[in-house]
Amino acid sequence: MAIPGTADERRYFQRFCDKTAAEICGSFDASFWTEKVLQLCHQDAPIRHATIALGALAKSLEVTSFPTRLSLSGFPQIDLHHLDEHHKYALRQYSRSIAALRIILSDGRRHLRTSLTSCVLFMTFEALQGCYEGSLTHLRGGSRLLADWRTARRGQSSRLSQDSLSEIQDGLIDDLGRMFARLDVQGLFVPPPFPMPESDWEDVVVADSFDSVQESRESFDFLMQGIGQFYRKSVAHSQTHPERLNTPFWLHQHNHYSTQLDQWRSAFQVAFAREVRAGDVQADSSDMLSIYFNVATVLLASSLEHTELLYDEYTELFQEIVTKAHKLIQSSDDPSNSSRFTLDMGTILPLLVTATKCRDRRIRRQAIALLWSKARREGLCYDTITVARLCAWLSSIEGDGVQEDGEKIPENKRYMVSYLHLSSEERWLAVQLTSAVTNGSGNHTYRETTFSW
Repeated sequence: MAIPGTADERRYFQRFCDKTAAEICGSFDASFWTEKVLQLCHQDAPIRHATIALGALAKSLEVTSFPTRLSLSGFPQIDLHHLDEHHKYALRQYSRSIAALRIILSDGRRHLRTSLTSCVLFMTFEALQGCYEGSLTHLRGGSRLLADWRTARRGQSSRLSQDSLSEIQDGLIDDLGRMFARLDVQGLFVPPPFPMPESDWEDVVVADSFDSVQESRESFDFLMQGIGQFYRKSVAHSQTHPERLNTPFWLHQHNHYSTQLDQWRSAFQVAFAREVRAGDVQADSSDMLSIYFNVATVLLASSLEHTELLYDEYTELFQEIVTKAHKLIQSSDDPSNSSRFTLDMGTILPLLVTATKCRDRRIRRQAIALLWSKARREGLCYDTITVARLCAWLSSIEGDGVQEDGEKIPENKRYMVSYLHLSSEERWLAVQLTSAVTNGSGNHTYRETTFSW
């Protein structure tokens, strides 16, 4: 169906429909991108102009994708001084989208559905350009709005008007809630970590059973978000108030998440076995869930005691992450393999956790090799080549003087990534490592470097 607009707008919109939407969505619910967003384009000008902008930007990256323009990630680096006609058009449509949203919001209502959907599209546009700060700004704004929505849904006082609350019944809002839950997890692990509006941990309760693997996945999105926030708070406490990690309240929270994670696994296994018998299961989807279950298990275990030796107990989980990530990267059915950018989390974050925390040298090499194997970008700023360089540098420092794969890396040679600062515009990433334990003088040892491209 034709949408309102000029011939150029319709052409770029068609490009979004035909290619861009499927490339962006990754493992997200494809219907959000290929159906619901497109339907909203007929009535919501901000969303229509944003999708046209994405179609034009994707076309720009497609036609400028040759070696002299490739960035560190093998992804076209935006040259702000020499934009092609497609990129200029994309920026004009992006500006029109923002202006149209401001007009809609001028009546004082929050327009929940339009605001959140536009926020996702704006975030995608900035991430596709390689503008890390801009994508984080939109993620932060959308997360705050969703936090208000969750507060209102519990019947508590909220800044949302009754007109906005009426949209809560719209199923699209639930889709967006799950999407932002996954995006929030990214926000907890990108440089530098910034505080996200937190859902109350008591709200993360897993059902006793699932009707399908898809339902179990939707439940896991919120559980992973809660565990990720819990882990990030534990890191902050370990550096400023380590005594808090031994309080009854903290132990109670840890026990809650552990119980919910076990409950999720049991319910998932039943649903998975049922779909296997019916021949309906998708192996790639279950493999990705298994990978993130392992990540959640490791993060939760390290939320009570922050010692680098603890990770040695999870070598088997790290090996499973690498094995299944390799399978997914090689799979022709995995949506993220058809494009070099997806907004969703994929294998990069689990491989980053593995390559920085697993001290089995063979598994660590495999994780880094998988990162090197295919230049791609996932989510807000996860870039395989950048992450691979960081992990290889850490591995070389910790492995200095260690001769055999079976030789254990002693604790006094282990480091943690303590600081990251990314400047996408100036094209550099500054990294600082801090020793896991203090030296003979009672001080930590630091190592610093900067990667540029």
